[in-house]
Order: sequence, then structure tokens, then C-alpha cells
Amino acid sequence: MDVLAEDVYDLAYKSLFSGVVSSLSNLASWFDMSHLASLLVAYMALVAASGQQLFDVLGEGLQQQIKPIKHPIDETIAYIGSAQCAHVKKLFGVAYEQMEGVREPDLNSLTLWYKTRTSSKVYNISEAAATITQARAFEPDHKLIMFIHGFTDDPSKGSFTNISEALLRSGETSVIALDGSPLIRWLYLRATSYVRFMGQRLGEVLAAMVHGGTDPASIHIIGHSLGSHIGGFTGKRFHKLTGHQIGRISALDPAGPCFTHVEPDLRIQDTDAVFVDAIHTDAGVYGLAEAIGHMDYYPNSGAQQPGCLLQTCDHTRSWLYFAESVLEPSAFASVLCEDWETFKKGNCDKEISYMGYGAKPGIKGRYYLQTGSVFPYGRGADGLVYREPPGLIQAVSNVVLG
Repeated sequence: MDVLAEDVYDLAYKSLFSGVVSSLSNLASWFDMSHLASLLVAYMALVAASGQQLFDVLGEGLQQQIKPIKHPIDETIAYIGSAQCAHVKKLFGVAYEQMEGVREPDLNSLTLWYKTRTSSKVYNISEAAATITQARAFEPDHKLIMFIHGFTDDPSKGSFTNISEALLRSGETSVIALDGSPLIRWLYLRATSYVRFMGQRLGEVLAAMVHGGTDPASIHIIGHSLGSHIGGFTGKRFHKLTGHQIGRISALDPAGPCFTHVEPDLRIQDTDAVFVDAIHTDAGVYGLAEAIGHMDYYPNSGAQQPGCLLQTCDHTRSWLYFAESVLEPSAFASVLCEDWETFKKGNCDKEISYMGYGAKPGIKGRYYLQTGSVFPYGRGADGLVYREPPGLIQAVSNVVLG
């Protein structure tokens, strides 16, 4: 199957996951859209009169009107697309087994960004192990932190910028990022196979760094979306080459499409590092709903983040929460719980854990918490107690009346 055909299919496939507007328009007959429109007009007028930024105060109230209807549709579309993924990838000749040894991606196009408080350098992945090991020679007591971005992202954008700056301000002396954008910028179906090759190559780089003196326990991989699975395959290859496990992998809303309901060896899993923690913010659509780590955190149910109307916003919140947790480790207190409904009723266990950078190994399971809708998102201990979000009319009143 040629690239053009795959590209056409990929665009159609991705449109399934971004068809929010069309889905909502089809629901017009389900509820009184004219009434909602009139509320919005009044709401915007009141916001303008109060001098507030529209988006800051609109999101949470509007979300309560739309998301309960929109999200189940998004989940259904995502599930259907993901269930057919393996078959469609084989149809287009982009399954891992079809590429291995025959049409493998050019991994020499990958680079590692090495960032310190005063400088930033880019190394080709083939020379990175020796060069970065030498550069870190005077940092034996510091972690080797590596960030891996997701689909269509790269280290120049907000995810790595925010997380790296937070880490450097918190006391770390250097942060590394894999730039996989040459391979996972386009064609999602193909990218989901490429992540395996990329992870294996990165595992070889880290194994070489360990042979150069790096302590495996000091390695902390932070992956967002597809980057979470790259991190998982990195851990698998690293263990095979060294006999050791990477110290920690933090999966930030690990990608769901094409990784849902697959064998654990085909995605990130809790055996890929000594400690695997995961933050789920768009579970069931762009992100995995399954628990994949030793400790899995589900803020705001793990699926609908306050102040967000679109899945891209929910998906992004995972790294925004993580960056905030670097600077304020106690911002995201969470509790071990059976599910979100049990959390809302306040019937959870007493086991408390802090989501994000400060997470430490504890009782394995699902942890729940509630966050705010704007930065700073963390509510500390208050996030352990469920608070009913305001509806649209109440949100208007809160703004106008103070």
C-alpha cells in the first residue's frame, strides 16, 4: 500500500477522534440548543461587563452542559477505531512485523536535546551516549531525566519547555529530550509501529550510558502520549541488554488509539521499570483508560478535566499537572479508591499518594483526586474531597456576584 493511500486513510482515521463539532451538531435534536445558545449570549455579555477573560470563566460551566453528552460518543468512536487498528495496519503494510528488517524507519534521524540551566545542545542519537555521558561526568548524584514527546509534538514546544524549566528550577542540573518528530509527526497508524523501533534504539543508548557509568536506578523517563509507549519499549530493551530495570517511568496520559486492549508486551507496562506511575487525563479517547503502572492516577475521573471542552485540552493537562507537581510536590494529593463514583461519595481507603513528580512507590492501584480548572490546578488536601463543579448559570453568578 503506497504512502498516499495510507495518508488518506490516516486523515480519515484521525478525523474520527477530532469530530467533536460534527458529533455535537448531530445531537441538536437531543436537547434544546437554542436555550443553550441564549444562555451563552447572556453569559458572554455578563463576562464582558465583569472584565474577566472569557475562556477562564466559561470552561467549567459550559463543560457541565456539553461533556456528559459528548464524551460517551468520543469514547465509542475511539474504541471502534482502536479495535480495528491492528487489522488496518496490516492492510496498509505498516504493522511492526511487516516493517521489521525490511522497511524499518531511519533511526539516525533521531536526536537528543541536552538542556542545562545555561545552555542547550542537540546530539544525533548515534553519538549521544558517549557525548552526554561525558557531559554528565560531574553530575554523579543527579538523576538522568529524559522526556519523550507524543504525536505531532517536539522538544521545542510547550510540553518539554514547561517540564524542563520546572525541573531545572527545582534543582536538577540537566534534562534530556528525545526528538522523535521526524518519525511521529505525521501518519498516526505508522507512528504507532515506529514507537517500538524508537524505544528499542533509545534502550540501546541508555544501556551504553550505563556501561559508561550511569546508575540504572537514576534514570527517570517521562513520556507523554505516544512517548509513554516509547518509554515502555525503551525499558524492555534496556532490561534485555543490561539485566537491570530503569529506575522510573512516568506515563503522562499514555496514548490509547491502537494501544487499547492489546497484550501488555505491545505497550507500556509495570515491568518496564522499577517504578511505573501513570497520569490519566483523557482516558478512553486519546489516552488509555486501563491501569498500566504500579500506581495509576485518575484526576477528575481521568477523563474530563475541568475547564476543558476538547480532547486535546484533556490530553494536554497530564503534562501541565506534572510540570506543576515538580514545583509543588504536595499539590496533587490523591487517594486509593475503587472508582470515581466511590471517590465522589467519600468512601475510599486511607492510602494517600501525591500525583506527579513527587510520587513514590506504595500500594498498587488506582488513585483519584479532584483539581481546579485553571492554574494552579492542584488543590492539595482539598482535592481529596469531591466538590460538585458549578453549572453554567451558577458559574455566571459566581463571576458577577464575586
